[in-house]
Amino acid sequence: MQPARPSLDGFLVALPTETPARVHGWPGFQRVGESAVWFHGFLASPASLRRELDLAKSAPLAQIVAAGLRRWPADAAERMVGEYAAVVVDGPDAVLFGDRMGLRPLYFACGADGTVVSTDLGALARQTGAWHEPDEDYLADMFSTGLHLGPRTPYRGISRLQPGEFASCRAGRLRVRGGWRPLSEPRPGTFDEHQDLLRATVKHAVAGALSSDGTDAVELSGGLDTSTVLAVATGIAPIHALSFVHPGSPGSDESSWIRAVLRSTPAPWHPIDATEHGPFTAGPELGTFLPAPTRRILNWAPSAAEEALARGLGASTILTGEGGDAVFFAGLLPWYLADLLRTGRWAQLQRESLRWGAQSELGRSAAFWVRRAAIDGLRRWRSGRTLTLEPPRPIAASAPWLRQAYIERHRLQHRAQVTTTVRARSVHGQAVVENVLRCVEFARSRQLFAPEGVELRHPLLAPSLVDVAMTTPWDIAADPRIDRAVQRYAFAGLVSETVLRRRSKSIADEAILHGFERHPRWREYLGANPQIVQRGYVDADAWDRALRSAGRIGAVTQFYTAMQIEVWLRHLHYAADPTQRIAESEYFSPGSADSGN
Repeated sequence: MQPARPSLDGFLVALPTETPARVHGWPGFQRVGESAVWFHGFLASPASLRRELDLAKSAPLAQIVAAGLRRWPADAAERMVGEYAAVVVDGPDAVLFGDRMGLRPLYFACGADGTVVSTDLGALARQTGAWHEPDEDYLADMFSTGLHLGPRTPYRGISRLQPGEFASCRAGRLRVRGGWRPLSEPRPGTFDEHQDLLRATVKHAVAGALSSDGTDAVELSGGLDTSTVLAVATGIAPIHALSFVHPGSPGSDESSWIRAVLRSTPAPWHPIDATEHGPFTAGPELGTFLPAPTRRILNWAPSAAEEALARGLGASTILTGEGGDAVFFAGLLPWYLADLLRTGRWAQLQRESLRWGAQSELGRSAAFWVRRAAIDGLRRWRSGRTLTLEPPRPIAASAPWLRQAYIERHRLQHRAQVTTTVRARSVHGQAVVENVLRCVEFARSRQLFAPEGVELRHPLLAPSLVDVAMTTPWDIAADPRIDRAVQRYAFAGLVSETVLRRRSKSIADEAILHGFERHPRWREYLGANPQIVQRGYVDADAWDRALRSAGRIGAVTQFYTAMQIEVWLRHLHYAADPTQRIAESEYFSPGSADSGN
């Protein structure tokens, strides 16, 4: 028996070069006047959009999108908020666009016969044969920092729209335009006014992300961000709380914090034992094509357990806390000192550096803050280098298993220093931009293995919240005495006081590394004639030592990434099965009577 073709996450549309040829796609489009619309995702506040666009109360989302595109041709993503991607075809012309932050990625492959567009990277790679040729620049970025923030994908023949971008396509020829332009003007107001603004914006974002049928769950980790989402959501609709507990890894277990949250915000709680459903429990041979080398490969079992639990509860939507670190300024250093230096405000620079030297719990001197945040921050901003909590380590120290020739040939150290071309007009703003984009990328990566029947939504990355973060003045955003000051004060009385006073959060590395040790088949698989050695990325002996000393050699981010790339490479061959592709007879064409509706 042939294996069933993987379900398509969204849509796949072929836009031919030859104008007599028909556009065709799968699944069926929705006809809106003379246009054919493929839509995937959700719109926040669709009722208000229907009123603004003078549409019937029952107008489907595709009709809202088509009408919104006609009303706001250059501003559609700003006016239609949500997490979505859409293709609108009108005769020989097509428009490709999505939500402003690109949380539902839209991928495209251009060829001589036209352009193929999809929300499902795996389906597009199978359909076009792009899986035959990995993109070496994408992999080099992954090896250097564990992520890629540009338009590339793991496949040389496939690109993706960036946050804020849209594309027009005429006769199969694609033209990409736009791009996210972060706001730069600080919003005036007192600390109390910024609290009120943040609280109202979070409530609006969470309300917009809740499903229309009221069956929702929240990922509750015990941290401040998921606790905030849960507290706000329970005030709007019935909510289930889903949590991973780590009884075998005290350094990763958050059970006591989660219980503190639930005492303040009662909700049905559904803990998942990570000992049974933890990292490395499933795999490494997963028996299917993997569209990209993401953390889901290591977390196959926990992700599947969470999705199964949500489906069992009847929850069609899971709200995450992704993006909270960025929009609530977690760990934000006083990069504004560089802006004071840049604009010649010497007296204020002296006052602020002395304040950080006296009040920061890091115990650093004023001179340290002048060197680290002001001088180094300004140098890095002017040269386009990334701003991070810590200066990037030498790649040879972070990933000693990588071959030196590979590091030099692909300039991995430079890649670690320059991660995005999106620029803010201030050093402080640039730090916020980079943090937002990292969070967006992690949220986007979770869509690569979208769970069937359950939708992940990320309210803390709503454009309105990102804009609030970008326009919060530095003297409000960064406080040497307390991290996330605005968030902590804004949600006092709503979020658990115990969690609000929490100054740090456990990380999952202990549980992940314990999982690796508990399942030795992973070490055997990763060390048996590895692809990353055959392809010249990694030194065989150094890789073997790293596998035998997991977490003790190099940095864990680069270690996990190398594992993910190895497993992904060894699963590419599953894409060769022709039964896994959409047959031509299955397509729907706007030029025919079929619409799939």
